[in-house]
Amino acid sequence: MTDFVDIKVVLSQKEFEDAMSVRRQVFVDEQNIAPELEFDGNDFSATHLVAYFKGSPVGTIRLRYFKDFVKIERLCIAKNMRKTNTSALLIESALSFSATKGFEHAHALCKKELLNRWEKAGFFPVENAPSVSQNGMTLVPIAKKLTLPEKHITLETSPDILNIREGEWFSSQKIGGSSAVDRTEQIKHFASMASKIHTLKIAPDILPRNWHPPLRYDFVDLFESKTK
Repeated sequence: MTDFVDIKVVLSQKEFEDAMSVRRQVFVDEQNIAPELEFDGNDFSATHLVAYFKGSPVGTIRLRYFKDFVKIERLCIAKNMRKTNTSALLIESALSFSATKGFEHAHALCKKELLNRWEKAGFFPVENAPSVSQNGMTLVPIAKKLTLPEKHITLETSPDILNIREGEWFSSQKIGGSSAVDRTEQIKHFASMASKIHTLKIAPDILPRNWHPPLRYDFVDLFESKTK
């Protein structure tokens, strides 16, 4: 038996509110982060992706753009969805979206003690970038080199394509969409799941209304997600 998780690029007010509701429940209600810190004003200049399960928002991630890289932030997942690779699917979709947009590097933060795991997933420490102390953690700036698809946005891209809705520039490369969920397969960590995005797994007792903070900010705790 299969169900579906959909990853959508936020393109409507309703989808934007869904992304903000996930973050409010995770970061503000669960982790007691002040709303003015969580909702920092950058949401209006960013791209958001939202994961839906049975019509309910169960995860989100934020992308912000700088000269030579895209910064991945504010990843949060519903409590019971942590026994799935929904977080990996969101990250993979975000990286694919960014590469199609023409960015060759993605930036993020990770816990110092988890750096080795992120390196195995293709990330590397940013040279000469200072570590950050936040919420009792030491966070290391990391980056990943993205492989640009054959069709990606450039200065020479047709204006007709540039005017298309975000993430739908090339019909054969639409970002997000539905991914089948196989309830019977065992859950694996992001390092192995990242290359197997289409074998999404979900536990049979999922209650999308139950929220849990998988991490504080950015996606620093992803590798600590439990699979048992």
